[in-house]
Amino acid sequence: MVSRLDSANVPAGLDLVEKALLFDRGYLMEGDDRVDIDDYDLETTDRDGDHGIPVTYVRDVVADLLHETRDRHHPDLPVEHVIMPRDVLNAIAAGLDDAPVFSAGEAAEFEERVVPVKNHIFTEQERDVLAAMMRQKRVDEATVEEYIEHVYAWASDEQIENERGEYVDPDPLKMKVFEIEHLGRFDEKNYDGEAPDHAVKTFRTDKIITALNRHAWQRRDEEFRVGDVSPKEIPVIKTVLGSHDWDDVRRTFEDFDPRQWDNPPSGTETDRLKETTIANMVEMGGYSEAAAELTSRHVMNQVSYRWD
Repeated sequence: MVSRLDSANVPAGLDLVEKALLFDRGYLMEGDDRVDIDDYDLETTDRDGDHGIPVTYVRDVVADLLHETRDRHHPDLPVEHVIMPRDVLNAIAAGLDDAPVFSAGEAAEFEERVVPVKNHIFTEQERDVLAAMMRQKRVDEATVEEYIEHVYAWASDEQIENERGEYVDPDPLKMKVFEIEHLGRFDEKNYDGEAPDHAVKTFRTDKIITALNRHAWQRRDEEFRVGDVSPKEIPVIKTVLGSHDWDDVRRTFEDFDPRQWDNPPSGTETDRLKETTIANMVEMGGYSEAAAELTSRHVMNQVSYRWD
């Protein structure tokens, strides 16, 4: 699809892969927001779909791959039988120069377009692996809402109504635990007992309260309630609702080493985490065990370069 799109007619801020995704599914996700194709300044041209890599060429590439023996090994999983997305893309690129259907200019242009597609696929694979690794660490939305409510009461010097209908002070321990264990922003040295230091107070005010107040201002004709705000509207909160990065992994699994992923020593944290991750990829993403093994290997090989 990307090879068949006009590169001169791409909406501002998007690339050819995103243009292809718009045509394919009719929308893009910008953060947590779905933006439909009609909301973009996207016009088709005579060049969209008029040239590019023929479907028959890709079909023949895949057919050849099905008959090749891949140099991959695993003691229990048939990884040699799995064709990965990058196998197809590499084979497409490798055959361009020799295929009589392409001119030299077309071959060079199409080979360049393989790179952003590879990057897009890797981003999706990385997201799947991270979600599988951190599945058990995801915080439910009710816990997040409770934290936000306590911070808002703390900042406005108000009380909170508990389950018994009583009004009580915001709980400093609940806020401290959430900030240390779930947000990973602070540690014990940032608190005197349960009392926050200046850095914590500034974080609560700048990152939580400011977002709440912005929401209240936007809805200033209505009575504002903390419960009216989706936690996902507060940028710093998004990370604990399922979107994780490698800093979260490093902080959560202190003895994890991505360089050991291919063959982790038995009994190590890396070994235990890999077993859990593979199982979660199968359950959450529909991977086979062999495909999950190869996908996670590929992701970890890239992560290893920047781990230290």
